[in-house]
Amino acid sequence: MGFGGERLYNQRGVVLISSLALLTVLVIVGIGTGVMLQNDYRVLANLRGGTEAFYVSVAGLEWSKDEIAQTASFPPAPVNQTKNFASGEFSVSFLSPTVIGPLSAKLVVRSVGTIGSSSHVLQAQLTKSYDLADAAIGVRGNASRVNFSDNSLFISGVDHDPGTRNPVPGAQARRAVSTSDDTLRSLVTQALGDPPQPGILDDGSAVPPVGTSNFLPATAISQLAADLCGSPGASVTSVTNDGSLVLEDQAWGTQASPQLRCIEGLPMSGDAVTLNGTTSGAGILIIKDADLILTGSFHWEGLIIITGGEVGLRVIGSSSKEIFGAMIVNETASPGTATAILDIQGNLRLLFSRQTLGRAAALIPTSILGNTYAALPSVISQQYWRTVTP
Repeated sequence: MGFGGERLYNQRGVVLISSLALLTVLVIVGIGTGVMLQNDYRVLANLRGGTEAFYVSVAGLEWSKDEIAQTASFPPAPVNQTKNFASGEFSVSFLSPTVIGPLSAKLVVRSVGTIGSSSHVLQAQLTKSYDLADAAIGVRGNASRVNFSDNSLFISGVDHDPGTRNPVPGAQARRAVSTSDDTLRSLVTQALGDPPQPGILDDGSAVPPVGTSNFLPATAISQLAADLCGSPGASVTSVTNDGSLVLEDQAWGTQASPQLRCIEGLPMSGDAVTLNGTTSGAGILIIKDADLILTGSFHWEGLIIITGGEVGLRVIGSSSKEIFGAMIVNETASPGTATAILDIQGNLRLLFSRQTLGRAAALIPTSILGNTYAALPSVISQQYWRTVTP
């Protein structure tokens, strides 16, 4: 072969070698791309599975809140459970609860969400807090008349601090007035006016100020009052035989030393307890089978219960009358149209306060409170949640 042919042969060899090298590179790139695509797919599948598992574990936490809310025992101790559905499951476990006070307990909840081979674990601390009342004033039982005839009335279901006298920031509000049925609600609404007279009901909350409630029914109020007045720590006073008990300048407990006070009338006799002068107190005040008539200056921190036959609250005069906490009026008889379960003809400020109700709850024996939890409203709050590494 001549020089020219040899050169052509060499050129062809170079071309062949270059082509083979290029082909090798392309094959390697193709294989690498395929591997990368497979890896990306696996990564995306894992990410999607992990995200779905996270949301399933969140659903488990929300489910746990409902379980805690529906548990009537105190402290709440729901049973660990697993809930299955089409594409996965969540398993919720409840750690031992810690009692904070007579009305609240906290517990740690762990939720494991599983989707296929992916799982996610979340842990949260939740607190269940009961309230001794579902409104600033609760009206229960039978009633035929409600009267609000003074513009010096103010009722608020917003949680108040008795020290600062201001609303507690971020606290869940209750109703201003709760009733046990639509008949009572209509009586209250009619007395307030439609729309209500300005300045009577606090409008600083998204919660409707007046409404019906299934909490603290009439039977539960009657039983609670009877149990408390029969408990060893109660200071009991009876209405005199003439059906009228007039008291003046009373001091019944303080924030540091609240008291449980009971004043008992005769059933169905139309008895009355009148507080004149200056009266102050803290704790629980129960008026059984008698009206409570406030004429002088009055300041109470805690819970007031008026219950029995022919009972009601009557407020007269311009002297300052202020209640931080809650009041419940429960009529167990069938009064005539001349009898008002609420007859407000004077100055009265009634402000819902969890702080004062919490102090009042400390006066209730454990056995009595244990029988009452099922009738009380509660709030579930979450302090934190975080991802937990298995």
